[in-house]
Amino acid sequence: MAYRSVPLVILGGSDRRPAYMPPGGRSKHPLAGIKGVDVKIGGRPLIELVIERLRQVEAFDPIYVAGPGHAYRSLSDGISVDTDGGFGRNIQVGVETARRLHGDGPLAIITCDIVPDPAEMKTVVRDFWSHSPLDFFFPMIRAPRDPERLGESGWKPQYHVKPEGASEPVPVLPGHLAMFDSAALRWKFIYRLMDLGYRTRNRPILYRNAYMARRLLWIMLVQDLIHLLNLRLPTFTWDTLLSGTRAARRLKEKVIQQSELELALRRMFIKRRHRRRHPDRKVRMPVVDAMSLARDIDTQEEAIAFGAVSA
Repeated sequence: MAYRSVPLVILGGSDRRPAYMPPGGRSKHPLAGIKGVDVKIGGRPLIELVIERLRQVEAFDPIYVAGPGHAYRSLSDGISVDTDGGFGRNIQVGVETARRLHGDGPLAIITCDIVPDPAEMKTVVRDFWSHSPLDFFFPMIRAPRDPERLGESGWKPQYHVKPEGASEPVPVLPGHLAMFDSAALRWKFIYRLMDLGYRTRNRPILYRNAYMARRLLWIMLVQDLIHLLNLRLPTFTWDTLLSGTRAARRLKEKVIQQSELELALRRMFIKRRHRRRHPDRKVRMPVVDAMSLARDIDTQEEAIAFGAVSA
């Protein structure tokens, strides 16, 4: 089907320290630095290859790279957006730049440390447009039941979700692409949530949920106070804590359905007023076969598996 291009923000920030590695990855060597330029494949910075692959999808335009200006100023393609904060801060700068230049509407975010396959990307984008308008779209990637089939990426934590129409949960990995209606989301909350989520990546799901809930509680209570002062129902804290905790527990128990996860994220991410105005819109998290969206380059071993060298 035909679809129009949307602005896309590539997150190209720097990792100041190596990531925490779970027990299955303790033998690996995590990367730090600015992976978009430090990792080179075929003598080219990774960011150039990522943009080249994304151009082949013919779905994203313009393409912004949110990261340290000194690293991306000489981009041969794409528009550099200078930011060198935490993960949530880099998302904020990229999103606010795109919204300022293009207004509200569909927007996409992807990380710089994957090598997207254009054919897989086209399939994923078609899914987004065929179900549009959507408030939020985040594909989950079907994983092989034997982690060894993932090669050097076999250490990555997997989750289990029951897809639409399936009788049993299947193992999935998070994709690294999100598409959304930029006017629908609770951005201040999401920026902070993404920062905390990135800080606790690769850790067990219940640990991450408890860690983030403690650090987000004050933000949620303040938001509910603002709602009260504006004569609106103070439901933000309740909706978010209840939905997030229940979803995390059912993910841990490997019994959650795709529709449950979508509903939980809609309650957490989407403004209540927007949900009332657009009751038929959805959060969509399909389980898809697009492994290139899941295999992010976190370690030296994964970089080498892509034929890369890292500075």
